[in-house]
Order: sequence, then structure tokens, then C-alpha cells
Amino acid sequence: MGKELKKVMFHLNSLGKGGAERVVSLLANEFAKNSVEIVIATEWYSDEEYELHPEVKRIHAGLPENDEKASRVAKQWIRIRNLRTVLLQERPDVLISFCVKANYRAMMASIGTKIPVIVSVRNDPKIDYVGKVNRLMNKLFMNRAAGCVFQTEEAKGFFDTVLQEKSTIICNPVNEKYLQAERKKPEKKIVCVGRLVAQKNQMLLVNAFEKILEKHEDYDLYLYGDGSDDECKEELLQYVNADRLLKNHIHFMGLSSTLEKDMADAAMFVLPSNYEGMPNALMEAMALGLPVISTDCPCGGSRYWIEPGITGQLVPVKNVKSMVQAMEYYISNPKEAENMGQKARLRLKEATMDKVFEQWTGYIEEVLN
Repeated sequence: MGKELKKVMFHLNSLGKGGAERVVSLLANEFAKNSVEIVIATEWYSDEEYELHPEVKRIHAGLPENDEKASRVAKQWIRIRNLRTVLLQERPDVLISFCVKANYRAMMASIGTKIPVIVSVRNDPKIDYVGKVNRLMNKLFMNRAAGCVFQTEEAKGFFDTVLQEKSTIICNPVNEKYLQAERKKPEKKIVCVGRLVAQKNQMLLVNAFEKILEKHEDYDLYLYGDGSDDECKEELLQYVNADRLLKNHIHFMGLSSTLEKDMADAAMFVLPSNYEGMPNALMEAMALGLPVISTDCPCGGSRYWIEPGITGQLVPVKNVKSMVQAMEYYISNPKEAENMGQKARLRLKEATMDKVFEQWTGYIEEVLN
């Protein structure tokens, strides 16, 4: 009989409204419901954060105020030292880290503690893990991890065989509220959800929508998400506000905690990203039953869920013409669009919290035993 899992620690930068943060909060809450002691060590607090089960312990492992003026290198070592202190105090059965910097910190902080570390790659590694420094860090630290959770085969294939052989692939869980929400009669409304940053490339969608308006002036585009990249947000706002037609038909909605209601009557959901890990926003739209369009972006998360012509449409990255054609197809074929949306909803039932949690617990037990 293997070792009983009693205590798990998660480490990531924050619990702000992002994809990795959402997955950690859902997993932590599920573990807590199943009587496993949970600690989440973060580097900072965000203004908008995911809710945690009351039994989940949150610890600040980042920089104290008096260290904020330290040099960049000094800050990195202070963060590692502080995480190590928390790790030794809490002594979890396993430390699970999410995202590149947290992965490196977790591996360095755990040296000599005999606490196994499972790292998790949450974005396109060809963006996050390239360059001489990262290649060295991968060999020195990532390869030493007890295990690794990837989201796609494409992401897994980027790393050394030594890490691949002790890894697994687990998709993100989709929030049950999207599977349970009622799909409403579609209005002439196109939605996109994502941070207003260069990676998400909302400008591609804006340019495509501009072409759609030439034939369909009764459609509106709703962009949900915050402006964490001020330059990107400003560029979008300037472009839209410079044209009266666009200004009247493109709406910047900010953050929303009720997207399952806000999007329920949309004619389609569009993800225009240049790259993604496994896009939660796309999964939620599919779970809601929306007809979806996504760029076929690395590292394969959209391709994992979308079977072209069956559960949605894939278009090349940064290709305005293809995006326009896909949007036009849904507008011209509303019944076929709804049919794809319903098939997408059925497909997403394999990403329920119960199924994903079972995969995580099974893999953790495999690593520990």
C-alpha cells in the first residue's frame, strides 16, 4: 500500500484572474473538500483573486516591503529563501508548482529537503523556456523534478527525454457552472475573453470584425478581460475609438465573474491568440454550447478540443482573411453553428472537475510511490 496523501503545497506567483491561477484554486478547493491539508504559497496578492475553500491555507512567500528596493538578482534569491522557509515549516508530502518562474523557484527551494516537486508547464514552452539561461535552468532544475504535468503533447515534446519520461498530460478542469448554464437564443453578438495583452492578439479579431461590419452592421463585438498590458489596451482603444462605426459596435467589458450568463446568448466565441497553453476561456465557451473559432495556436490546446467542422473552427495564427471567413460561415449558417456548439458542449464533459481531479490524484500517488 502506498503512502497516504495528507498535505499538498501549491506554489505560483499569485491567485489573480489567470488560467494557471484558476486551475490551482479549483484543485486546491477540491483537495480541501476531500480532507487533504492544502497550503498555497504565493509571491504577491492581486486585486481580483479566485475564491478559496475556508480550509485552504494561503501564505505569502514573496518579498517583504523592505526588500522591494533590492537588486534584481538579490530579489530572486530572497524569493527562493522565503519559499524554502515556508516549505521547511509546512513539510508537505509534495510541492506542486505552476508556471516557469515558480517552477524554477520550487526546484531551487526544495534542494536538500527530500520533498518531491511536481512542476507544471502552463504555456507555450517555445515562448517561456527558450534561451541560454532557460536551457541551463531546465537541465539543472526542471530535469530533477519528481514529475511534470503538461497540457499537450506539443508542450511535452519541447523538453528533454528525462523529464518527458516521468511526466503526464492532464487537461484543465472546466467550471461546472458552464456545463450547467442554459444556452440562450443567440443574439447578433460576438464575444472574446482574455487579458488585453499582445499574446491574446485581440487586434486580429478587431480587424476581422471590421470586415464583418461591412456586410453585417447589426452585429456587436464584446471584449471581456482586463488591461494588464497598458500599451496593448491603449492601442486597441485608440484604434476602435478612431472609427465611429467600430466605437459603436465594439464594447470593452472588463472583468466579469458571471460569464456563463454574459455569454449565453452570443452567436459565437472567438479566440484570436498567438499562443496559449490550454485556453480556459475557449473551454468555458465550448462547455456553454457556443459555436467557437480559435487560431490553431501553439502549443496545441485549441487543437486538442476543436475538431474542425465538428466542434468548432480553427484558423491560422495572425490570419485576418481566414478569421473573417470563419466568422462569416457562422453568420450565414446559424443552424450549423448551433449544432457545432452542442457537439462542443458534449466534448467538454470529459473535462469535469471530478475527472480531472482523479487524474491529478492518481498521478501524485504514482510520483510519491
